[in-house]
Amino acid sequence: APRTPSTPPESAAASMMAAAVARRALPACRLATRAAPAALTRAPPSVLRQAVVVPCLGRLTPFALRWAHTGGPSQQQSEPIATHFRASQVPHPLRVKPHERGDKPGDTAIVDLMQNHIWSKQEIDERLANLHQHKPETFSDRCMHGLMYTLYRSFNLLTGFKPQNTPVKAVEWRLIVLESVAGVPGFMAALVRHLRSLRRLRRDFGWIHTLLEEAENERMHLLVCMRMFEANFVTRALVLAAQCLMTPFLTTLYIVHPKSVHRFVGYLEETACTTYANIINQIETPGTPLYESWSALPAPDLAIAYWKLPTEAMWVDALKCMFADETNHRDVNHTFATMKTDDPNPFVEKHRGDAMHAWRLECEGRATDVGCERDLGMKTGQ
Repeated sequence: APRTPSTPPESAAASMMAAAVARRALPACRLATRAAPAALTRAPPSVLRQAVVVPCLGRLTPFALRWAHTGGPSQQQSEPIATHFRASQVPHPLRVKPHERGDKPGDTAIVDLMQNHIWSKQEIDERLANLHQHKPETFSDRCMHGLMYTLYRSFNLLTGFKPQNTPVKAVEWRLIVLESVAGVPGFMAALVRHLRSLRRLRRDFGWIHTLLEEAENERMHLLVCMRMFEANFVTRALVLAAQCLMTPFLTTLYIVHPKSVHRFVGYLEETACTTYANIINQIETPGTPLYESWSALPAPDLAIAYWKLPTEAMWVDALKCMFADETNHRDVNHTFATMKTDDPNPFVEKHRGDAMHAWRLECEGRATDVGCERDLGMKTGQ
């Protein structure tokens, strides 16, 4: 038989290493290497990679994949075996790939980890007509009420907010700071209760979910506002200072006396309800600065997707949904302030109802009727 030509030491070593890799792969690769071990060791690295290694790449370990290329062509000269997920055409749920992004920065899909309540026009009108405010009953209630309304008046003075003819810039600044602060207590309370549940090896009875939903809802308010206007350096510094001061204070207070924190947040949401109701009234009143600047603005896509609004919804419709959310947070926290920490959460069924209602709207291709009485809530284009 003719003698096989000798191979360079580098190629021989690469062939032996690749054969060893193939022998250590899954049963399919083992059968292939056992069938002709001599031929594999004498084969060039490129032939070996195509015959045995490449079909088994999906099952090889990262270490084996690293050595599978030894002795073959350089990575610059050959096509990559695996495609990075950003370069592939497989859709991503967050639309983070370059070809999936929209024209606006951050225009990505919403992942509904916790379904918010989808408001109807009737629900919003009823809540606008009844701005309920809790009357302090206990000593801790009076302390939290006094603290909150002292901060409220100071905040009005600082931002230049006034009930009539409010400057547009003052409202923008106020909404950014308000929503960035309002998103802190819910997440902080959920964290404390989560750690306590782990520490005591006991259930939380549903509170954590409601608190996290509140925090996420407030964060979505902030993100919607950021789609409409920008925050300057002073606003960002104020947000940072408020977060650094409020987080340790509320965390310590929640560990010592949770009811006081829920009552404080209830009063905070009352001021938020008053602020949003005033802003909505000014936008719908001709002649005010907010009417001139905001009455004709369309709602951002993020708000339309989050509250399932009609595609022709306006910015004031998004503000009405934000107002209704704040009224819900007000009622939830005032309820929690009257309960013991180990009482079952009374809002569990409400969350299920919200999720079911949102699912029905999505399946039927419908939107809520906020700001869209003409087509009875049907999305345009359906």
